[in-house]
Amino acid sequence: MEGPESMDKAAWTKEILHVFCDLCIKAIDMGMKPNTHFDKAEQTDHAFTKAQLKNKWDGSKKDWRIWNKLISETGVGWSTKLGTISASDDWWK
Repeated sequence: MEGPESMDKAAWTKEILHVFCDLCIKAIDMGMKPNTHFDKAEQTDHAFTKAQLKNKWDGSKKDWRIWNKLISETGVGWSTKLGTISASDDWWK
């Protein structure tokens, strides 16, 4: 028998994650504050619970902070065109 915590786990595909990020951006642009964002992500065609959405929001926010700190402290950049880290030849040496 599975416990209630296993029911809160969601499968986040790359496509659903992109939709989720777009929804978060729209919610922020509309002036919504933390803990007042949408209760369900209807545009994903999946039935996510509020807990699943909050967990994804919190996890994504943590990942972004780590990423932002990494980029700012190492002096490297990100190439959106290539989808890779961009750094000068001197940095790699």
